[in-house]
Amino acid sequence: MGTVLKVLVIVILVLSGAALFLAVELYGKRELLINRTHLLEEQFRKVAKTIEAAEPPDAVQPNYVAKDVSPVTSKEMDNPERSPFWNTYQYKLETPNLPSMNLDSDKLQLQLRHYYQTTKDANGKDVKVKDPVNPGIYSTKGPGTMQELLDQVLERATKQNIALNKTRVELAKVREELGTTIEDYNKIKQDGRADKKTIDDKNKEIDKLKEDIRNLERKVSGLEEEKKNLAAEVAELKKDNENKQAQIDDMAKKMKEQEATIKKLMGDRKVPGKDPVTLAEAFLGAPGDKGKIVAVDDKLKFVVVDLSDAAMTELVGEQRDRPMPQIELLVRRPGFKSASGEFITRIKFRQVLRQKNLVVADILIDWQQAPVEINDVVFF
Repeated sequence: MGTVLKVLVIVILVLSGAALFLAVELYGKRELLINRTHLLEEQFRKVAKTIEAAEPPDAVQPNYVAKDVSPVTSKEMDNPERSPFWNTYQYKLETPNLPSMNLDSDKLQLQLRHYYQTTKDANGKDVKVKDPVNPGIYSTKGPGTMQELLDQVLERATKQNIALNKTRVELAKVREELGTTIEDYNKIKQDGRADKKTIDDKNKEIDKLKEDIRNLERKVSGLEEEKKNLAAEVAELKKDNENKQAQIDDMAKKMKEQEATIKKLMGDRKVPGKDPVTLAEAFLGAPGDKGKIVAVDDKLKFVVVDLSDAAMTELVGEQRDRPMPQIELLVRRPGFKSASGEFITRIKFRQVLRQKNLVVADILIDWQQAPVEINDVVFF
């Protein structure tokens, strides 16, 4: 019996030594665990402050201006095609300064230290709650436990991570839309530079045309003034022509009287070996060039003939006092090509300016082959 007691005492002493050794070792670990737990608790509360406490609230989508995606043409468009980008844009992801989670209250700090779920007994003391699934152990989940706060933080962190990923997706869409917008903007600027160059060129052309218009207006003003002067000259010339025509008519009447007298004097005078002579042969002698045209009025059908001195002497005498016969002569133009050669027309003398060798003659239009011109030759 004494031996058994001795063995038991030795065993107890050994176990006591082991227990003392473990107590000493665990005491050092206890300090480590306490400090680590406090550090983890403090850092967990700080991390919780970086997590949004709730989802951003739904907000009314602002009425952003949609991008015009219709092609640029010269045609005006009241309702161009618009980009649907803003229809799916997650505007609420832009909500700033959302409240974060805060675990700094005494109640929540105390809850962070409750590993087991507790409840009050009949005496008002805290007692551990059995696990409903496994009654052999105590419950570590549920209201009032550290696990509840950890689950809440994890849930909010998970949702915030989802929101962050949505934001990344929206950023990619915004980047793509921005890239397309920049390309369109650059193209518009490039086209705008080309259009501006075209506008500058057109403005230069317009300025040049305006200057040309001003020059033309000045010319028109000068021509209008010249036209007025010419109209006055035409009116004066018309009046002179009317006076001259009256004189010509008067002279024609006198010439007819003179022609009748000359024909009476001429009688049946002949040139030997020829038919009865004409008035031209009788007064101008041998055929040939007798003068040239120095003035033409194609409207009134008369010309002014500059006769040679010999022809004028033959026509009205050396003293220029003989009546002028109304003879007919021919007009030709050297080098003129027509069916009748150089022949232009016949003219009939009507009035003479004796001291200047000038004769006014009618154009016989029945003989006319072409318009009479100055310097045409008069002959018979």
